[in-house]
Amino acid sequence: MRRAAFALVAVFALGVARAGAEPVACERAIARESARYAQAAMHALWSCGDKVLAGHLPAATDCRTEPATGAKIAAAAAKAGTRTAAKCCGADRTCGTAGDESLATIGWGFGSCPDLESGPCTGAIGTPGDAAPCATCVGDVAVDRLLGLVWGPAGPVPGSAPACRRALAKETAKLFVARSKALARCWDGRLAGRHANDCPTPGDGKAAGAIAAAETKATARICAACGGPDRACGGADDPPPAALGLAADCPALTVPGGAACGGPLATLSDVTSCALCVAAFAGTCADRVGVPAVAPYPAECDPGAPVCASGVECAADADCPLGYTCQDNGGGTRYCVGAPCTGTTCSGGGVCRPYCTFDGCSSPQCQCPGFGCAGADQVCLDQGGLACNKLCTQDSDCVTPFGFVCVNAGFADGICIGTVPCQ
Repeated sequence: MRRAAFALVAVFALGVARAGAEPVACERAIARESARYAQAAMHALWSCGDKVLAGHLPAATDCRTEPATGAKIAAAAAKAGTRTAAKCCGADRTCGTAGDESLATIGWGFGSCPDLESGPCTGAIGTPGDAAPCATCVGDVAVDRLLGLVWGPAGPVPGSAPACRRALAKETAKLFVARSKALARCWDGRLAGRHANDCPTPGDGKAAGAIAAAETKATARICAACGGPDRACGGADDPPPAALGLAADCPALTVPGGAACGGPLATLSDVTSCALCVAAFAGTCADRVGVPAVAPYPAECDPGAPVCASGVECAADADCPLGYTCQDNGGGTRYCVGAPCTGTTCSGGGVCRPYCTFDGCSSPQCQCPGFGCAGADQVCLDQGGLACNKLCTQDSDCVTPFGFVCVNAGFADGICIGTVPCQ
């Protein structure tokens, strides 16, 4: 009789243990698939960009829409959704039905996706199935932020110092993946009950060391590829950051619980320090979105970003919306310019128009309104008020709507002073 009673108690206890383990299995799946997706997206996009830099893909390639790369990213996102549903959405593996895990129980009861840098990740969280697209969206923004830094404002286009540029992107991408893997293992241990620490420090006793080793390796390899004959950063033979197509400033970000990025990129050492800092920011935020059950999403990941304002000049990248950099138009005026665009793809209140400087106009790029011009021989200046101005050598060059006065014509670089605002 006592043996039968013991068996019933054991069966009951096992049933309770299994029921209690189901939310944990869901939490671990979300965290694991979030990390896997970020790693896959980083690898796919870096690989595409490397082919562009090497000349194996056209210079105008948009790696997000390049067919092979896009297919890999889409497959990774679909896999994340399927695997999350299998662990979080009951026996039918269909989210939105009675078998779903409780959002509050698994730490996802906060209503909407926590965004990254005022990006597009603001979707509603109504079922556990919404966790995967939220995490993949944040992963996308994190990956784009880091690759946008190491590729530069123009993207992965061939230019000077090709070996250095490829190494910079490759090693930074590898660092992001290494950090993601170390953090994923650490948080999985926490969710599984193997430790009760925050990650990476004190974590599982391994994550912090693995990340530090990856940072050391990335720095050494970047300096070896970019540091000239002495294969070291900090020498007179280092290429200037401008020669690498990089922005003038490191993004003004703060690593959650860590250092502040930002500042001018004047030397190769500045570039490596900035790359490590932004990799830490992007990696930490992409990681933390997947583990709300044990760690809140850091406020530093979404501090609010500037928006484009018509005619407002900038002093540094921090003055610009996400994806924009503060660029000189060749005449000492700096304003926010974003990536190449095709129509209405600009964020932060920007507009898509030809990017014009004193050297002329190139293909359309996202720009804050108030500076863009329409023609190949136009530049935008602030001379007593914003206006589109045409280069000229004599008054007769200044046809409507630019007015009929060519200022400084005798210097062969005159400007037609007009009255039509740059729209």
